[in-house]
Amino acid sequence: MKGGKRNLFLLWLSLFVIAAFSVAPAMAHDTGDDSPDHSVSASECEYNEAGDRVLSVEAFPPEQVSSFAEEDLVTWEPVLYRWDGVRYHVWKQYERAIAYAHVNTDGFKEGRNLGWRDAKTDESFGSIDFTNLPAGAFLVMNVITWESDGHVHREVSPSWCGN
Repeated sequence: MKGGKRNLFLLWLSLFVIAAFSVAPAMAHDTGDDSPDHSVSASECEYNEAGDRVLSVEAFPPEQVSSFAEEDLVTWEPVLYRWDGVRYHVWKQYERAIAYAHVNTDGFKEGRNLGWRDAKTDESFGSIDFTNLPAGAFLVMNVITWESDGHVHREVSPSWCGN
């Protein structure tokens, strides 16, 4: 039985790797070559006690982001994708960005509003949880927009959640 579980795990892992490499270019409309320096964050997963079901996915805004402009406003929107056995589909998407940051060519702009801010409350922002999820595998697509030139970059978080 252990060998069967291991083979099933390797099959899922192989499918995820194939999907991750095939889904990212299809959904991405820009490459890293024309985006300012940035570093997307890994997602965190909460599983049930048996470890066989994802209960929630926590998404974090980019750890680092800069701009080509001296001053810029960058927004972030996480989009949750769910694997249906064949491909990833949008599971949860917000109507607009949920966080923003003031940046410059060096990174986060110093001052009163340093770092990521909640787009609704203007308070400091750390992460967002996707909860009440059905069984399945999930990944987070980070949508980053630089307001100075309207540049949009989409990048999958370096981790995924699921069995």
